Amino acid sequence: MPLPRLRIAHQLSLLMAAAVVLAVVVVAVLSAFNLRSGFRDYLQARDDEQLMRLVALVEQRSAQDPRLNWLRAEPEPMRALMDAFNGRAPRPLAAPGRPRPGEEQRPPRPDNRPPPNPPRDSMGDRLMIRDAQGEQLAGRPHPNERPRTVRAIKVNGVEVAFAELLREPEPEGLEAHFLQRQTSRLWWAGLLAIGLAVLAAWWLAGRWSRPLVALQRATRAIAQGQDAQPLTPSGAQEIAQLVDNVNHMGQELERLAKARRMWIAQISHELRTPLSVLRGEMEAIEDGARQATPLVMKRLQNEVLQLTRLVDDLHTLSVADMGGLRCTLTEGDAHARLWQLAQRFVEPAAQRGLTLTLPAQNGTPLPVLWDFGRIEQLLSNLITNSLRYTDAPGTIDLQWHSDGQWFTLTLDDSKPGVGDEDLKELFEPLFRADRARQRGQDSGSGLGLSIVRSIAQAHGGSVQASHAAAGGLRMTVRLPVRAT
Repeated sequence: MPLPRLRIAHQLSLLMAAAVVLAVVVVAVLSAFNLRSGFRDYLQARDDEQLMRLVALVEQRSAQDPRLNWLRAEPEPMRALMDAFNGRAPRPLAAPGRPRPGEEQRPPRPDNRPPPNPPRDSMGDRLMIRDAQGEQLAGRPHPNERPRTVRAIKVNGVEVAFAELLREPEPEGLEAHFLQRQTSRLWWAGLLAIGLAVLAAWWLAGRWSRPLVALQRATRAIAQGQDAQPLTPSGAQEIAQLVDNVNHMGQELERLAKARRMWIAQISHELRTPLSVLRGEMEAIEDGARQATPLVMKRLQNEVLQLTRLVDDLHTLSVADMGGLRCTLTEGDAHARLWQLAQRFVEPAAQRGLTLTLPAQNGTPLPVLWDFGRIEQLLSNLITNSLRYTDAPGTIDLQWHSDGQWFTLTLDDSKPGVGDEDLKELFEPLFRADRARQRGQDSGSGLGLSIVRSIAQAHGGSVQASHAAAGGLRMTVRLPVRAT
């Protein structure tokens, strides 16, 4: 059975707390180690300093007695040496069978506890002095395995003896108590830091995850088809950018949903008009109200052709939206092919009271690699759109040129134009501009310019609408000379 997934707030808090705990433990361990090591170094340095002072004392007293007879004559040489080192007066010797002064038996304490041990001279217990021949002069013999510090005692530059001081293996007494107290405080400080870090991690994780929880609710609403309320960007830069992206995604999905509903409504309207005409004509023929004359059959055929064109245009757009608008590229002369096609619209334009101007024929070929069937459809849709919406008398100016890499085609017509807000919508399927650009039943299905954009994009080009100098529209198509 898989383990339940933790919330991101819990994961973040656990990760941060684990990182802080690890860091605190590592720092505490290293600090405790450095404390003990540093304190041991301090004790060693203190011993070295005291040993050097003691060596200087012995050298001073041995200046007139290089054989150290003054030390050999002492009944208790180490005690006498340490008394001199510590600046104490020599303690008198006790009579036979009696304790030394200061070591008399003290009366029992009121609580019957044993008296404390006399203070131990740790340096004197660890110190030994031997002469140059190795004879022990003062102190106790040292075990060979114990580490020690040895300093030579010199008189007039000649080594006459050696002072050996055993190193303390571990701090004892007050030093050990000091280390234990400092280590304990260090661990308590580490535990306090861990507690504060856990609380801070929990608070920060909640603060960081709050925008993500809001994003989760918003994306769930979008996935369920509901309208999500725009979120306010907050938190880190990446999270705020993510919130902006989700807001934009929600707006785009809402726009697409509205466009889909409008698309269905408009398609239904476009299909219903010719179907209603066909149904009325056929019912009239069935009822005998109208004869199936060639004129009536011609009218029925026109409605069928209009339905066929509408279905073909819808199919082309659907294929283009799915990225499957295939283009069969062939070599050809763009100037000759496009001029030949545009020439066919000169007479229909004249019949509508419009003047169609074409580029001059200079006989220079313009080699390109295009799907000429699609490009001719693109140009036909552009010219047909201008023929439908340009007022008579008016003009339609068609021009094109190439810079060797890109082919640019422009088509300008005269009044009427469209508003600025409609320029961006002209290439949307089934879009019609304001009434100034409509012509009743001859206004078309509203799919022609959408197909123009799809064909241009399929060739790696683009199309743009702008205001023409003559008061109408300017359509600018840019196509690569060699499409891929």
